[in-house]
Amino acid sequence: MRSEALIPFSDSEVAGASTQRIKVHIHCRQCGETFILRGARTNKGRVETGFKRCICNNEDDFDVEPLA
Repeated sequence: MRSEALIPFSDSEVAGASTQRIKVHIHCRQCGETFILRGARTNKGRVETGFKRCICNNEDDFDVEPLA
């Protein structure tokens, strides 16, 4: 499952009028490492966590899932 959550956003898009903070579970498909981060949900429904790369240098092969 690919997610738009890893695409960088401009500061103005993230700092919009109403952003909702949520936890996100990120799982690297290459090395199996997992991360739980807090992100901001933008007005467009996407989540920005600031996460760029796994410790194995993977930059684009992740499972990203919002946590309840």
